[in-house]
Amino acid sequence: MSSPVSAKKKRRNAQSDQKAKLHWLYADDDVIKLYDVCRNTLINWVAAGLPFINAKPRLFRGADLNAFHRKRRATLIGEPLGPHEARCLGCKSYHSLLDGEIAVSAAGNRRTFSVSVACPKTRSRAYRWVNREELETLERLRETNPGTKTPD
Repeated sequence: MSSPVSAKKKRRNAQSDQKAKLHWLYADDDVIKLYDVCRNTLINWVAAGLPFINAKPRLFRGADLNAFHRKRRATLIGEPLGPHEARCLGCKSYHSLLDGEIAVSAAGNRRTFSVSVACPKTRSRAYRWVNREELETLERLRETNPGTKTPD
């Protein structure tokens, strides 16, 4: 017997940046339904720079919605990581694994390792998965790299 299909719609993470019609005006509730998000997410988008028309009710232009999501998607995807960098999920920036203290933990197969460095801005950890060869190269570079500490 097969299980019944859930009536709840599955949420997709990959949202299109062209959902809104360019010349339409959308109220708060329309934007929430269009993007299938909660009210707090819309508030966060406005705080992040989503332009709106100050009216009763607050209105959003379709072109502004599309431009906001296009820009937001470009910053989320970002550039690929360099050979010795980790990306912080808190501040969305790249941090070098050659500077500062790093933490290394092995995965279950002992061929993959999680390397993390503390973010100087948010104090959260920036992680990167590496294989054994990359880890050995990273450790060798950390030994030869004096970093910012010099014996002056």
